[in-house]
Amino acid sequence: MKFSQKTAGLVLLGTAYLLSTFLVLRRSTEEVRSDRVTIRICQWQLELGVRDAIDAIIHRYEQLNPRVHVIQIAVPDSAYLPWVQTQMVGGTGPDIVEYSFPWPDTARNFQPIDADVMQPNPYNKGTPLEGIAWKDTFIDGMISPDNFVQSLNAYYSVSMSVGVPRIAYNRQLLKAITGSEEPPHTYREIVTLADRIKAYAQVHNLKLVPLANSQLTHRGLTDGLMSSMCFYMMQRLDVRHRLKIDPADLGMSYLRGDWSYDSPEVVEGLKVLKEYSAMCPPAFLQRLRETALIDFVAGRAVMIVAPAFEAGSLKQVVSFPIGAFRFPYPQHDDPVYGRYAKGPVSEGQITTGMPFYLNRATRHRAEAIDFMRFMTSQEGSTIFTRLSNWMPVTIGVKATDYVAQFMPQPEGYTWYAGVTDPCQHVDSREYLFTEMGALMNPDGSVDAFRQAVRGGLGARIRDDLRRDVIAGLLNIEREDVAAAAVVELTPAARRPETLRLVTVSNEIRTYQIRNVVAATPGATP
Repeated sequence: MKFSQKTAGLVLLGTAYLLSTFLVLRRSTEEVRSDRVTIRICQWQLELGVRDAIDAIIHRYEQLNPRVHVIQIAVPDSAYLPWVQTQMVGGTGPDIVEYSFPWPDTARNFQPIDADVMQPNPYNKGTPLEGIAWKDTFIDGMISPDNFVQSLNAYYSVSMSVGVPRIAYNRQLLKAITGSEEPPHTYREIVTLADRIKAYAQVHNLKLVPLANSQLTHRGLTDGLMSSMCFYMMQRLDVRHRLKIDPADLGMSYLRGDWSYDSPEVVEGLKVLKEYSAMCPPAFLQRLRETALIDFVAGRAVMIVAPAFEAGSLKQVVSFPIGAFRFPYPQHDDPVYGRYAKGPVSEGQITTGMPFYLNRATRHRAEAIDFMRFMTSQEGSTIFTRLSNWMPVTIGVKATDYVAQFMPQPEGYTWYAGVTDPCQHVDSREYLFTEMGALMNPDGSVDAFRQAVRGGLGARIRDDLRRDVIAGLLNIEREDVAAAAVVELTPAARRPETLRLVTVSNEIRTYQIRNVVAATPGATP
């Protein structure tokens, strides 16, 4: 009897279905029979060393807790957000999820951990952190906007590392060009060094650029340079004298006309960005960070913009000794920009990153929280720092000598000056960075960039802040309904003396933003 191609295809399909069903049933049976609890953790940090570090943490945790099995799921960053959102909507999301507060549906997808972070971390027993509240064992006290989500007035995540922009450099190549391995210490020195590298490349007919860069890595440095140049403008905008400008305040002040891309400090800052971009390869705004890494590893760039999360990867892939330094921003003694800059420039209050959130629908909350505690204990953080070559976030955990080059420098002057990210929302931020080509491309200019953003930025900031108002009003409504339910449904003898409501400051901020958003463009609210 002969089978047609259609019949053969149906047989193969049926066989595959039966095999899949068998495997699923076998796995389900094993899970039912096993007395081990399985939890899953997902993250997008595919840099060398990170997955190994988390696997090592899991291995040690399972030694201490043989009843719990932890599975790590690593997903490329290009697909991560839609993958996570699909998993959460489908009810199959991992128990612990690396996430970020600007992404949508934090309250819908994840659960607060306020009560947990107020308790001591049991895995710090026998260390100087024994008996200390979990939140106070982090170097920033969990003030990161990822850890404490201000709009929801609750703690939602714990962090694993700190990231700041640094310049890594090829010590051998720098010495061959300049006769010294010493990096530049002032803005004038790095401008001179870039010119010297270009001249060296031309004389020796080399494809060599001063500074490898990419569409992702340039952003932190771009923000820092603008912050250094806008110090006095931020000082004027700080009408509440808090020594800082919140992102929403900066967005509202733009809509009120308190500053613009025609402000003198901003114009001078854009000139600095133009000079800095000339150190980088043409079209670096379109390059992937992997391309920049390849240039540096291959010796086609003397330096590279390397955030702290690149430190571990660089150490493992290069064949030459690496140094690292902070990009030297213009300061008050700079002969060109000194009247606008002030120094030294602080990198601000340290805040942590790589945050992990707790799935609202997890069936194993106790085990997931317990693993998060171990991850961020002194033992867990030490394992992570040693194997990943990333910076630690737990008090008392020391960075390696190599990682110490990437440590934040908090001393100095700073205001939040995110004029390239006025309200820390996606639409306005992506719009500005999309238009950066008008400034940073070889044929770009300061005037071209200013002209490009004049007509489009205000509407995007207004839309971003309008979404803040909607979210804020929904939070107020939700908390009010919950409070009313407690009053009406709880017997009088057991009603709490106080009710949990949105804080007054959050409520005031929501109405302040709504007032500015509702005003006619160009008018003073």
